[in-house]
Amino acid sequence: MNDYSDELLTELFWKSSLRIAVVDSRAHIILTSKAFRDSFPQMVGIAEDGSEVLGFSNDEEYESYFERLAALPPGDRFSFLIKLSFAGVETIFRIETASLHSKRDNNPVFLTEWIPADDPETISRALTEIEHKYRNLQENLPVGIYRGTGNGLLQTANSALIRMMGFDSFEDLQNASLEDVWVDTEQRAAMIELLRKEGSVLDYEVHLRRKNGDELIASFDARGFFDAEGTLVYFDTIVQDITQRVQAKMELEHLARTDGLTGLFNRQYLIEKFEEEIVRAKRYDRPLTAMLIDLDYFKVVNDTHGHLAGDAVLVSAVSSITGILRETDFAGRYGGEEFCVVMPETDIQGAEELAERLRIAMEKTHHILPDGSTLCITCSIGVTEVSSGSVKETIALADSALYIAKRSGRNRVQLKRRSWI
Repeated sequence: MNDYSDELLTELFWKSSLRIAVVDSRAHIILTSKAFRDSFPQMVGIAEDGSEVLGFSNDEEYESYFERLAALPPGDRFSFLIKLSFAGVETIFRIETASLHSKRDNNPVFLTEWIPADDPETISRALTEIEHKYRNLQENLPVGIYRGTGNGLLQTANSALIRMMGFDSFEDLQNASLEDVWVDTEQRAAMIELLRKEGSVLDYEVHLRRKNGDELIASFDARGFFDAEGTLVYFDTIVQDITQRVQAKMELEHLARTDGLTGLFNRQYLIEKFEEEIVRAKRYDRPLTAMLIDLDYFKVVNDTHGHLAGDAVLVSAVSSITGILRETDFAGRYGGEEFCVVMPETDIQGAEELAERLRIAMEKTHHILPDGSTLCITCSIGVTEVSSGSVKETIALADSALYIAKRSGRNRVQLKRRSWI
């Protein structure tokens, strides 16, 4: 059977108003209609291998039914009466069972139709009650709920999901392609593979696309249902829009590692990143250098123009620093007007050249103060190679070079060489 006919058969069964199920002689469920699942959720059990099976509450009824099933020749049929709880009402059902000529894994396959044998009016009330409870449950939940097939067919979706995705109706969402809804369809493929291995997923993060093209981040809790051959038949999913939660978490992480004024890494995170680079440089025997930058006579700026002007100069100075850095370099605010730049894959000569460019750029910058006036300020820079020691020892070397630069007249670059021990 080709993919199209498999999909068509699954859809036809699912949308049938009859309570029907296709099972094999081992009680494994192959296909059902939605009406069957809505009517008899208690009849769907899960075997040890994760497949679905018919579950009878009465062992004698189970043995009796499957004894008759096993003895049924292909093409024949029989009726079997069973008492089931139906919308809270004990109801007699007649299971009309027909043996098909098809087989699944060399096991006979049977078509079963579950027909109420009680008063039609009672059954009608029960059906109405089931439908009412089911729809109320789905529609009143604040989270999205949908059922999808392994091949991409959307079978059900509640209003919360339709609103979340920005579509006008269920049919509108159902007609959308996977590429319209999933930012990366590989995420869906990975989720289905996880469902195949684990049977379910919890808090699985995916990126979806609303009808207007906006992206959202969603959390999926899903459970998959498979046929006897291990093929995913469908999966039920609870969807929550976690975009704001993820963005808030990212913002908190950003705040935790950055300096509030300048936007550079704060001292703690700078040291953590620096330590990682030292480990990497040692492991691969690669060059690593660092520089400490101190703004010259910065106290005079605060004393003369005020702290708001000082803050403006710091922010402007950071723009000069970041404008010179390369993609692999990173910088942090190490102290009040002191900054540290780490330069992976850079030897002492390359670091000196970069520091000199930065010194010249700072010297030429006109920092705009809050009152509209401008101010020029220079910087002194200490540059060092990373030794075999710690971040603390390396920064001490750079600080020693910086001290020499300041004692030698400021507005200059000073090196402090140190090779690996």
